[in-house]
Amino acid sequence: MREASLALPSGGVVESEKESGGTMDIVGIGNALMDIVAFVDEDFAPSLGFHNGMTVHLGSERIADVLKALPDPILSAGGGAANTARVSAILGAKATFVGSVGGDAEGRAYGQDLQESGVELRLSTSPAPTGLFINLVRPDGGRTVLVSPGAALDLCLEVPPESLFRASSLLYLEGFLLRDRSYFLACLEGARSRGMRIAIDLGSYSLVEAERDFVLELLTDYCDVLFANDDEFCSLSGLPLTEGLDLLADSGPEIVVKRSERGSVYAKGDVRLESPVRVVYPVDETGAGDSFAAGYLYAASRGLPPERCLRLGNRIAEEVLLVPGLLVSPERLIRAYSSVSA
Repeated sequence: MREASLALPSGGVVESEKESGGTMDIVGIGNALMDIVAFVDEDFAPSLGFHNGMTVHLGSERIADVLKALPDPILSAGGGAANTARVSAILGAKATFVGSVGGDAEGRAYGQDLQESGVELRLSTSPAPTGLFINLVRPDGGRTVLVSPGAALDLCLEVPPESLFRASSLLYLEGFLLRDRSYFLACLEGARSRGMRIAIDLGSYSLVEAERDFVLELLTDYCDVLFANDDEFCSLSGLPLTEGLDLLADSGPEIVVKRSERGSVYAKGDVRLESPVRVVYPVDETGAGDSFAAGYLYAASRGLPPERCLRLGNRIAEEVLLVPGLLVSPERLIRAYSSVSA
């Protein structure tokens, strides 16, 4: 599906099919980035001075030039914690997202999009422009990523307010916030002081590599569920996957490794579980891992065993892979949950 304009899609929560009872209360804190997907040919990125397949961080002026050149861009409010909050809200959770946007049209559109998906917003406003994440998808499925974090980086300038932390809720924290240790730790301490469960998604290989010892120190006291992809987890443990799971499985949290086309893996104590996935040909990979986390956590909140939590995470990610950005049908996500929970 493509849309030939900058208009944001209408989100929406499937109220009639949501289960009652406040199944999960999740507070996501992270980078507020407007996701922009454009389907381009092999020569498009090189014509702008970028090699195909690379990830580049750009200033606001340079990325504004790129925006002008994009063919039929598709927009949705994104960033890891925001994506997880959106999918959680669609599934039936009470979801809050905390981030920083600019006082510009993109910032206003960002908030409107998440609200239409049922997410409660706690957005601060920065003088910097709203952050952008541009995904240039080639015909062979390869992608070139251009990122301008902008206002998202200013979230860490303020101490997280105590009102964010609610007993019986779950804090979902992006690993990208590791760039500011004091803010990251303030979020963890605020959550623990209120008895919240805490899920951390490592999210960044480079930050995990730089902050490895700091993260390892946090696991026992401040983490209940740890999400990572293969590279991030191996960087954290300093070992291949199997040996790393053996090393860290007794550290405290449930460890969930997202392995893309190889499915997902769970480890805690002596328990090891693997959940395979069907072969799919992705339209766009944006937000799939974040959506996996939402599915896993929502299933866990409903009391499903870990193997079903993995399965729902995989099914939700599969649905997201088949659409650009987070333009997934809420009805399809609800059906995915029903197929796993039955």
